[in-house]
Amino acid sequence: MGAFREALTDADREWISKQKVYFVSTAPLDANGHVNLSPKGYDGMHILSSTRLLLLDGRGSGCETIAHLRENKRITIMLCAFEGSPRIMRLFGTGTVYEPGSPEFDSLFEQHYSAEWKDPGRFNFVRSIIDVKLHLVGQSCGFAVPFMDFKADRPTLVDYVKNKSADSLMSSRRRDNTLSLDGIPSFLNGTDPSTAAARKSTLAGLADRILPWVGGAALGAAIALAATKAALK
Repeated sequence: MGAFREALTDADREWISKQKVYFVSTAPLDANGHVNLSPKGYDGMHILSSTRLLLLDGRGSGCETIAHLRENKRITIMLCAFEGSPRIMRLFGTGTVYEPGSPEFDSLFEQHYSAEWKDPGRFNFVRSIIDVKLHLVGQSCGFAVPFMDFKADRPTLVDYVKNKSADSLMSSRRRDNTLSLDGIPSFLNGTDPSTAAARKSTLAGLADRILPWVGGAALGAAIALAATKAALK
């Protein structure tokens, strides 16, 4: 049976520190909007107290988490045991986004992330820090979660952005990080959802991500149809 409490215990904090992956979920206020769920690696979660933690937010091909937090602040973080005793933890709270250049980001980054991420190439990966205030902690069994072994963090994304110029990174941000799937602005530095260029760029980015799936589905349907016709002959 699940259990709930208002804050993290010392045992919770110790267990969380050993996990190699966690999942971040957010959603828009619109009932017809898309719920987002993102897996996170690296050592990006830092627990500051029993009701407060930080998440390192990296560059990516979308801005769902940021856009949702800027609209309504709601966030849920889930962790589960892939080794040892089974456990699932859900951390319910509200999140505030701090970007590089803000006093809050600079202070939090220096205290908690600079040792690993201050190298200019690695810093290119960093998009923001999310400051989460918890109001509920849930724990359940996790009996159905499989055992899996951790090998290593993937360096692919960090390696991809480390040699990118500032102009290239900003171009990618305007293309991919201006609006969420539901058209909610991320308000990330350098983006402006009100401009025609931003809307056009965002639509182009969405098309780039959606069309390969549409094309793949169409190809699959054509192959299936051809196979059916051949079987009927």
